[in-house]
Amino acid sequence: MYPRILFVVCLLLFTKPVFCQDPFIVFSGTITDATSHRPIPAANIQLKNGHSGTMTNTLGNFTFKIPTHLVADSILISCIGYRTVVRSFSGNSEFVNIGLEPAIIALPEVAVYIPDGLDIIRKAVALIPQNYDTTDTRMTAFYRENIHFNHDTLNYNESVLDIFKTFRRDKTYRDQVRILKGRRRPSPPNNDPQFYNWIGNILNTAYSSLSEDIIKYHDVKNSLLRPQNYRYYQYSLLETITEGGRKLLVIQVLPRGNHRKAILQGRIYIDEATYAIVRLDMETSSRGNEYINRHGKGGIAYIIMSKVVGATLKFTAIRTVLSYKAYKGKYYLHTVQRHWEVAIDSRKRNLREVPWSGDFSLLVTDVSKDSVRQFQTGVADARSSMNYQVSNSYDPAFWEHYNIIQPDLPDTLKTVPQVAVAPLKRVSNRQHGFTRADTLRGQLSPLRSCYDVKFYYLDVTIDTSQRRLSGSNLIRYKVLEPFDRMQIDLYANMRIERILYNGKPLSYTREYDAVYVSFPAMQAAGSTGEMTIYYEGIPQVPDKSIPMNGGLIWDKDEAGNPWVQMVCQGSGASLWWPCKDHLSDEPDSMRICVTLPEGFTEVSNGRLLRKVSVGNGQNRFEWQVSYPINNYNVSFCFGKYLHETDLYVGADSLTIDYYIMPYNKPLFQQLKAQVKTMLACFEKNFGPYAFRRDGFTLVESPYPMEHQSGVCIGKLRKDINMQYPALVWHESAHEWWGNAISCRDIADMWIHEAFATYAEALVIEQMLGKETATIFLNDQRSGVFNKEPVIGEYDVNHIYYEIGDMYGKGSLMLHTFRQVLQNDVLWFDLLRGIQQHYRYQTLSSDSLVSYICRFTKQDYTPFFNQYLKHVHLPRLEYALQQQGKDLIVRYRWKADVPAFNMPVRVTTAAGRMAFIRPATTWKTMTLKNMHADDFEVDEAHFYIDVADTSSGETSFVE
Repeated sequence: MYPRILFVVCLLLFTKPVFCQDPFIVFSGTITDATSHRPIPAANIQLKNGHSGTMTNTLGNFTFKIPTHLVADSILISCIGYRTVVRSFSGNSEFVNIGLEPAIIALPEVAVYIPDGLDIIRKAVALIPQNYDTTDTRMTAFYRENIHFNHDTLNYNESVLDIFKTFRRDKTYRDQVRILKGRRRPSPPNNDPQFYNWIGNILNTAYSSLSEDIIKYHDVKNSLLRPQNYRYYQYSLLETITEGGRKLLVIQVLPRGNHRKAILQGRIYIDEATYAIVRLDMETSSRGNEYINRHGKGGIAYIIMSKVVGATLKFTAIRTVLSYKAYKGKYYLHTVQRHWEVAIDSRKRNLREVPWSGDFSLLVTDVSKDSVRQFQTGVADARSSMNYQVSNSYDPAFWEHYNIIQPDLPDTLKTVPQVAVAPLKRVSNRQHGFTRADTLRGQLSPLRSCYDVKFYYLDVTIDTSQRRLSGSNLIRYKVLEPFDRMQIDLYANMRIERILYNGKPLSYTREYDAVYVSFPAMQAAGSTGEMTIYYEGIPQVPDKSIPMNGGLIWDKDEAGNPWVQMVCQGSGASLWWPCKDHLSDEPDSMRICVTLPEGFTEVSNGRLLRKVSVGNGQNRFEWQVSYPINNYNVSFCFGKYLHETDLYVGADSLTIDYYIMPYNKPLFQQLKAQVKTMLACFEKNFGPYAFRRDGFTLVESPYPMEHQSGVCIGKLRKDINMQYPALVWHESAHEWWGNAISCRDIADMWIHEAFATYAEALVIEQMLGKETATIFLNDQRSGVFNKEPVIGEYDVNHIYYEIGDMYGKGSLMLHTFRQVLQNDVLWFDLLRGIQQHYRYQTLSSDSLVSYICRFTKQDYTPFFNQYLKHVHLPRLEYALQQQGKDLIVRYRWKADVPAFNMPVRVTTAAGRMAFIRPATTWKTMTLKNMHADDFEVDEAHFYIDVADTSSGETSFVE
């Protein structure tokens, strides 16, 4: 069992088999105990000089397929506790019955020296780099899920996997899985699909099986092999047994007393000659089951679905068996077998502790070290159920040449051809550097800062047959500094027809996506002017391989009708209309007119003034935006929409418009019931909605995007929980964070995304309580990479980097800062104060942090600098020393910012936490009547790294 006890989410995609299909012979049979004649499950069958192999099922049956070019090799049949049998090939396929002789060597009754179990463990851990291959490896594996509820089969699926396995543990270079083949047994019919779907499609697959690898993860928080955890267990040398020609030391691991941190128990098998760990049989202790039921049932997803479905589950037993096999002098992961037992309660269904069980098996059947590299295509998704991804169609030749655990299903097949890998496109970022074009796009140069845009009048016509736009944009501006030349922006692939000023054409030149416009005379400071740019072209479409690469999305609805949306955050509005494309300058108001063929409903920003027929089978939609708006928020979306309206009464009355696909009306009704709750939450915590004259609009769309007063929420789907629509919360929260206030440079986009992501948790807090909201927030940790600073590079429109951290890491930073303030009244006053102070303005990170410090009357600059401008989290290092009944704690912060001194909560007495104030230099405190085992750091409320520098005996040297 992977000692972190994490039960994570699942996979999968299909791809073409990658290994050649040589002719093979079949060696099959049954393995039994030669004395009792009972079948031996999990016995290994493998080539003597290779790594190909399989294992027996619970009935002792196996089938081993060997390529004909390897028939000169011998076969080893082995199992722990039995003598190994060596068989030669006859040259033809054959069926055999093999009995294995037991072989046990007991420890002598009297011994001069019996090795200490913990000393053996320490030595085995120290030799991990020597005994195991810690380089990248390619594997073929067989995987099976078998789930039962009240003794009925809910889910049975099998697959052959292509695995890229790495010993590295960073989030961007990780294990990868591709499905070569997969099949499943059709689920039995039922009249309660939501409940049975929940308990039958557990989000757990080969990815989480790979995460059980205790050798790779030997030093994680709850690991039995982590020195800091030795004090929670007793490690005893139980016996010595044989497997083939080698002796195995059997270490029994039991909780020391009833310690709450001793969550596992079981046996570890260690090769006496090499001290390689070759097998682990683990199960949760009673404390472990308590821990899993508090922390390991799926986090916020479980909590929400439990409430939606009206059922709860409680883990009663978890058992895991891991084995490792040698190949060319190194050990590799061989098998992962997991068994879960759960009791399900549902008052509405009259269910009381009804048994549910799951068995999950992974068998590595081949290892390759040739040309090992990460997969570029077909990588399975780690966030969906295996059962959704495999076929149930019959195919008697399903398994072909692959080795599996003997199945008991008719064969089925589903494969998808592998897609050719396109060459990666160069993008500007910290790694590749930036170009002149990036500077022109991102810098507020004198040719831009000399004027302030007051108003845009954008008028476009969409040719759906050619996917072409044509039209004009009037720019009304105020002169801030005298000029006779200014810069506007329009992508180079969009053609400018002419630019008019006072009815006369202006000359212009172009450099990349910048357009330099020359005036006949100097524009005087304080004066206003207008010019109109006429243009046409085919806007780019988004390149999904590049994050934040926008464009015009041409999609179809479920009925096959065109469904089109403009999305340009990051890439910029100038990809489809001419403007001053810099986030620092927003018009005070705007008019948007879109003309397109009849039969469609078009939605832009603001209030719809009118829809008029302009002849030639076309309609014109005219929209008025009466507030400042940033350029990337200006958009359009059109399709065969159903339009509905509603009224929300909060701080003031607010009209709500909904545009949805007619076939999704039942889903929309579920969503609609949650919208007013969301708005009430945001107005309570952030202040009044900022765009009341323009109304609040939600638009079903091909892609979710926070377009001001026309929020696009993506496609409504049956697998989205409409009672807790986090994506809708996120995009709507941008009306406060991103639209009402906006960053001046996209490098500070965290101001938009961190607060909007945190806003999701505030809705959860209002609906389900603060404790559930904390779980929701901590679920965001898995999406943080910590590879680059959250704040990007300024003046170059820096968008092509690990932008995901501005969401999760930014949200967790805000969660942490709320705890640092130790005052919820102050926290929410601060959120509302930011909105009031910066409403309808643009701001920078430094400006925001300065305001926070003034508002709270304390300098938190080091805190924000550490989280936003550096990669690493602050690390709380501590060491413990027991002195009688008292505990001495030595502690400090390790951070990039020299003055970092954030307060943090730790256990200061049994069952009680309090704040301490570490600095970057060591401090020491004495906790009276406190034991080292009771010391904890409040990681649930502080997003930090924690390092216990104590040894297993909790001592340190001053």
